[in-house]
Amino acid sequence: MIEPQQPTLSVVIPALNEADSIEGCLRLLVAQEAIDEVIVVDNGSTDGTPEIVRTFAATNPKVEIIHEARRGIPPARNAGFDKARGDIIARTDADTLVSANWGRVIRDYLDTHPETSAVAGLCTYHDSPIGFLLKFGLWIQHRRGKLGGQIGNLYGPNMALRRTAWEQVREDTQVRIDVAEDLDLALCLSKRGLRIDQVEQMRAQTSARRRRTSPGRWWKFQMIGLRTLADHNFGVTRQARAIVVASWASHTIQWPIYRFWDFDRKRFALRPGVERVSAIG
Repeated sequence: MIEPQQPTLSVVIPALNEADSIEGCLRLLVAQEAIDEVIVVDNGSTDGTPEIVRTFAATNPKVEIIHEARRGIPPARNAGFDKARGDIIARTDADTLVSANWGRVIRDYLDTHPETSAVAGLCTYHDSPIGFLLKFGLWIQHRRGKLGGQIGNLYGPNMALRRTAWEQVREDTQVRIDVAEDLDLALCLSKRGLRIDQVEQMRAQTSARRRRTSPGRWWKFQMIGLRTLADHNFGVTRQARAIVVASWASHTIQWPIYRFWDFDRKRFALRPGVERVSAIG
């Protein structure tokens, strides 16, 4: 009897109350031959997300749903990564739309760069009234030759790593809710000398809905990154603090625009809905 071939690329999606977006995300993933399985980790949804995923999986055998009772991205991500069978484990968010060649770019890059353990791609917005600003910023960075190469961080909606790398750092990762989980994972990899590369061709479009988060809550969210650095005994340098302040200032300048932007209908409204600070609540 011939045993089934080991899946090469698994994709993990932590999800909480994503009924409005999860199917669009899944359709783009299952259409790609380079992607072998998609694991949705439901983190306690109450809006019908699990039912939508199960209905979709009934006609798309690549898709599987599992449940993680502990709330937060770190435990949800870990549950999905542990379940994944692929030699490469990618991660994205339920409100993110990956490019049509996303899976192939990940596989080809890691196949041709054996020294690299993890990769992070670039994201623009698919639902922002001022999304052109981010695209323009990336264009400038491209023209300056600042994109690509070795980096020190990962980006949750658009990242992947080798299974062997995950197995090395699995027990090092933190599962507290007040941790920047992608930075935490990147620091765990870096402390073991495992290389992370930015891949410019690895593209996705994510939601800008986190931009509606109030400046006060956004500042607290940014502080999580500094605490994550401190937790790993990395000195919180002036440069790190300056990056946080600059990020907060940029967010605060844009916030009045997003405050009244309805991301579902893509138009301004007096009651656009609740703010959402991260992919899990």
